[in-house]
Amino acid sequence: MNQLGKRVILIVGLPGSGKDVAAKIIEEELGYKVFRMSDELLEKLMRKELPITRENMRKIGMELRKEMGMAAIAKLVISKAKNSNASHFVVNGIRNVEEIEEFKREFGEEAITLAIFASKKLRFLRQFKRRRSGFDESEYFKFLKEDEREIKTFHMGDAIAMADHFVLNEGSLEELKWKIISIVLNS
Repeated sequence: MNQLGKRVILIVGLPGSGKDVAAKIIEEELGYKVFRMSDELLEKLMRKELPITRENMRKIGMELRKEMGMAAIAKLVISKAKNSNASHFVVNGIRNVEEIEEFKREFGEEAITLAIFASKKLRFLRQFKRRRSGFDESEYFKFLKEDEREIKTFHMGDAIAMADHFVLNEGSLEELKWKIISIVLNS
């Protein structure tokens, strides 16, 4: 498939905003290869034989960042992406400004960042429905606490503010699909 648009699409957003869906749209509709930042953490958790939970992933992520700098996970994904046969790829799960800067340093103007948004209540309902064990909260106040931890731990608000494009994901899947495709093809 002949890809159009920017070479590297970075996706940032809070849990339940639709990052996975957006990445899948770019993969299926435009032929981009998907790299998930969390896959790097999953590999480390499996090697250490630790339970796969949001808390353990956060802990491993912070250990990597302490050891290799705040862009640690981005560096690992960049290495994998460069060693793949993908000419165009989407990176799902950006958490901080340093990660965005690392991709921009490596790929320049060929990297753009999409911030995916949805209201707190809608994101909670999506998580409640999918019920990923160790990740998704079944109580709204706990969900809000997790949001707060994600934002404070990784300074996600800064990464979201640095996005090149903003996508409100509160409509239909078809609506999201055309928003995402339009941004990627016209950037």
